Amino acid sequence: MRVQRQEMLCLVSILGFILYCVTYVPDERTTLQFIVKLLYFILCVIGLVISVLAVAFSGYHYSQTSSFSCVQARDTCVCTLDKDDPIARTFTYEGVSDCEVITGTLTLYFLIQIILNLVQALVCAVGAFIMWKDRYQVFFAGLQIGSSSTQQWQKV
Repeated sequence: MRVQRQEMLCLVSILGFILYCVTYVPDERTTLQFIVKLLYFILCVIGLVISVLAVAFSGYHYSQTSSFSCVQARDTCVCTLDKDDPIARTFTYEGVSDCEVITGTLTLYFLIQIILNLVQALVCAVGAFIMWKDRYQVFFAGLQIGSSSTQQWQKV
């Protein structure tokens, strides 16, 4: 899943670069400009949804691993969510020499993953907002002076 998110983010950034290089024509009179803008918007929205799902997934695992109580048994670390519950679900991590790796480092990795996915979600949201604003939130300000018969608005 991580590779797919990275590929999508790379695709969106390449598409944004192409959009930057395409000659701008007001009101999207070129088909290429319209297709690239639409594709960029759709990919940004899909990237936003995937990033939010990844944040939820990482957040769930972060909360789960932060409440582990672990016991070292040789090269295996056996963790449970509730050490007082005899039938609680256990998680066995083999090849671990110290349970601090599970309770500390793994929790830190999930926290870093949450932060990075939030940043990615914000970038995708900003990209989608910019495309939406460019298309649907056009503001007109001021009158063109010197035109007595028709009033022409200047696009800002």
